[in-house]
Formats: sequence, C-alpha cells, structure tokens
Amino acid sequence: MATPVGHALVGVLLARRLGIRSPRGMVAAVIASGVPDLDVPLSMLLHRDPWKLHKNKKHGSHSLGFALTAGMIAGLSGIISRGAGDGERDAVADALAGAVIVGSHLVLDKAPLPYFALRKAKSKRRAVAVTAWNWTLDAIVYGFITAKLWPPGTPD
Repeated sequence: MATPVGHALVGVLLARRLGIRSPRGMVAAVIASGVPDLDVPLSMLLHRDPWKLHKNKKHGSHSLGFALTAGMIAGLSGIISRGAGDGERDAVADALAGAVIVGSHLVLDKAPLPYFALRKAKSKRRAVAVTAWNWTLDAIVYGFITAKLWPPGTPD
C-alpha cells in the first residue's frame, strides 16, 4: 500500500511517459493518481465509516470499473491531455492515459513492498495508520523509481 507521495510520484512518471507535457496536465495526473482515496475524507465529512466503502473492491473507489471510468472522464474532458493545447488532441489517447494514471493507484495498493509496517489504529475512523517512517521510505523508493524511469531528453 503506497502513501499519497508514492501515488503522486508514479502518476507524474506515467503522465510524462504517456506524453503529457503541460503543467496543468501534470497537476491533473497527481490528483488523478490519488482519486480512489477521496472516498475516505468524503465519508468522514458525511459522518460514515470511511473504511466500509474504501475496502469494497467490487463497488467502491478501488474497483477497476471506477478507475477506468474516472480516468476516461478526466481524459475525455481534457483535464488530462497529451496535447499542448494549440492543436488537435486525440480524445481516445487522453482517455486511455487518464485510465492508466488512475488505475496505477490500484496496482500500487497491491504492491508487496516489505518495508511497510502498517499497524491497526485505535480509532474506527482510521483503520490503518501509516507512520512518518512509511512516508519517508515511500518517497525514497518511488522517487528512485521515478528518477530511473523518467523519459530521457525531457526537462525536469
């Protein structure tokens, strides 16, 4: 299970690899890579148990259907766009790029990374507590992966 830092780093990497160049597109990729976790604060605002919906892999925000739908909507609407904005854009390619970026969240949550020491939280509102150590290691591991896989010849 990756932290928001890991999801954001991989989202930016995938966006750049998929041809997204604009600053707006990169910001959208960071947001899109974390969209499946937005059910937690929304549930907390509605005073509901956030983990009941969050753990529902079949119908919740961590389902493949949700990832494909949210990503394709982001791509089709132009929020995630592979073009620079001055020419024709390929809506199908943008929709697929959005689906891949949102879908990366599901893959990272299943990644068997041994350095995570997740522990049960005392509060019902937080089923799993991620320590500062986890955030730091996540930033190091995914930062290294992003640096190694960053497309050559592109500005940082």
